[in-house]
Amino acid sequence: MQTTWLVEVGTRVSSDTRIGDASWVRAGNHLQGVTLGQGCFIGFKCSLEHLDVADRGMLATGVIARGNKEQPIRVGRGAWIGARATLLPGVHIGAGAVVAAGALVTEDVEQDCIVVGRPARVIARRQVSEDGWPDPAPVLQKVLKRQREGLPSFLDRASCALHLVHQQNPQLSAWHIADSALIDAELSGGASVRIGEDCVLIGRSTRRGGMHEQGGIALGEHVGLGRGVVIEGAGGVAIGEHSQLDDQVTLVSSSHDHGYRSLPWKAAPIRIGKRCRIGTGALIVGPVSLGDDVVVEPYAVVIRDVPAHSVVKGIIQLKEEVA
Repeated sequence: MQTTWLVEVGTRVSSDTRIGDASWVRAGNHLQGVTLGQGCFIGFKCSLEHLDVADRGMLATGVIARGNKEQPIRVGRGAWIGARATLLPGVHIGAGAVVAAGALVTEDVEQDCIVVGRPARVIARRQVSEDGWPDPAPVLQKVLKRQREGLPSFLDRASCALHLVHQQNPQLSAWHIADSALIDAELSGGASVRIGEDCVLIGRSTRRGGMHEQGGIALGEHVGLGRGVVIEGAGGVAIGEHSQLDDQVTLVSSSHDHGYRSLPWKAAPIRIGKRCRIGTGALIVGPVSLGDDVVVEPYAVVIRDVPAHSVVKGIIQLKEEVA
């Protein structure tokens, strides 16, 4: 592989941050006093300060890890930090450990342990097939190839300009998409969809160069996305008509197989019914299905199916599991 690293648009990197070869930092992050080893991955909209990530360490979207000079945070080799997890100052995450989505880590996590909850607690120790450490290189190379071919890429905001989004998805002429939204996705759906400022939408089916046949994002009529919504649609996301996602909601339609050291990617589709309301800061991790008229309260974490007409509260819905 060509020796390089990638930092996408809208990411702020301080002068004392160091990024290792073959690492990939996605859009909208804040990195201050951060050291990334080789082959690391940082998802969208993370806030990272005084953090040291060893080789092949992986952080999903929305992670908060704000250490300080006296209490830096350390993430071990090949560890996985799930979406919207929070690591407190001074915490050390062992090699190969897995921190579940939405977890609050208040103390050290030993090697290969799996932790969930707020505060996080150990629920298992990984028993893994040793097939190699996680490696973002294959996907990173696809990103570089798309850029060379002039296709949408978050390495260049101009390639994701709205007129190009409409060229890629001409059926969306009736949608209102904010200028600051970042879109590299296969989109479909109904009329009068509204996508707010600073949203990030990604994911395509295999027909359009994606990772899974169900990949892409389908938004029904009159669906609204508030400011800063992130939809990772590689595994497929469908939202029913008249549903509303409030500000800073995150949807993740993928997971990883923790039985292998390499944490191979798995599709995890998300289906949200009609007339649902997803509150500010909520996190939904597939595979899940929400029935019609569901209300997810602000900052809830949903990782299990929700029946129609239900109200979801709390950090982990129904059953705690790694995501």
